[in-house]
Amino acid sequence: PTVRADNVPVVLGTGAGEPCSAAPLTGTKALMLAVLDEAVGDYFGLSRRLREDAECWIRSQERSVFSFDVVCETLGIEPSAARRALRARRVACEEISPGTGRPPSTRPNIKKIRRPTLCPALTGLRPKS
Repeated sequence: PTVRADNVPVVLGTGAGEPCSAAPLTGTKALMLAVLDEAVGDYFGLSRRLREDAECWIRSQERSVFSFDVVCETLGIEPSAARRALRARRVACEEISPGTGRPPSTRPNIKKIRRPTLCPALTGLRPKS
């Protein structure tokens, strides 16, 4: 089923063979979805520290209340499949935007406009923008 979280459709399974339900998530499951959503955002985000923290959490095999494995299983997501999908997306992003591991922040359809200089000899005197 598709569950809406912050106006973003999320497709969830049920895990453990439970029947699917389109009821909105509440309580612990809603919190776990928010934790997972934040971690995935950080995993592809701008902050290197947050990316590394998210990667550490995602790769961790520990089992605690809010570990990656428990969060995924509670939401009906296979943890190993989620890890593979996140890693594959990160690798694809790395090919597009080398060195960042995240989608490119530039807009390739927008041309950069260079300001003309009045005198080529003064180019070295202008502050770089």
